[in-house]
Amino acid sequence: MKYVKTNDGSISAYNDKYDDYYHSQKDGAILETLYKHIIPSFSIVDKTSLKILDICFGLGYNSLFTLAYAKKFNINVEIFSPEKDILLLDGLRNFKYPKILYNYLDINNILHSITQSKKYNQSNLSLYVFKGDASIYLQQFKDGFFDIIYQDAFSPSKNNELWSESHFRELYRILHNDGVITTYSSSSFVRKNAFLCGFFVFNMKYFKLKQGSIFTKQDIDIKNIENIILNKIDRLN
Repeated sequence: MKYVKTNDGSISAYNDKYDDYYHSQKDGAILETLYKHIIPSFSIVDKTSLKILDICFGLGYNSLFTLAYAKKFNINVEIFSPEKDILLLDGLRNFKYPKILYNYLDINNILHSITQSKKYNQSNLSLYVFKGDASIYLQQFKDGFFDIIYQDAFSPSKNNELWSESHFRELYRILHNDGVITTYSSSSFVRKNAFLCGFFVFNMKYFKLKQGSIFTKQDIDIKNIENIILNKIDRLN
């Protein structure tokens, strides 16, 4: 695996098997994680207890930053994350995560726990990592189980099965009626598949970052959500 430094100073990596990067080098791993997933989803779903699906675990940015965000704002979270390349977890013990994460989390303990037992539990924070195919993993969850879904698989051209119409149909089933799906992709192919499954589709773009998408099962006032998102961003700065 080749590690790369992204534009926001954080480290990401290149996956040889999928011939793809884990994060946009232009946007940066931290900014992509916060502005494409965590802040938008927590702005739309305003609850004190959340069940979150992170597709897929990868380098762990989405899951770890979500744990840190939840700890900072005292939110109960349960994160469920499938990952085919589970051997990757062993290598993450030496991965250079952003220093800010260590202000909130015992990263080494978390990585040790999910490497040994595929789960981490402490106080109001839980993380469960599944070894195997995401499509099979999703079948075990009941209708409306998740409040938030991070659709963060490798790009549609590299990992088509996790962007197909059948995949989004399954996501529609397991997403709560008031839930949200966030993704870095703005592909017309992806948006069409989400729309065909009954999702409302919204643009997501902040500052100079690449455009992403938001999918919900109910119509939302996206302008109001954008203002809430900007306010949350200000609170983090």
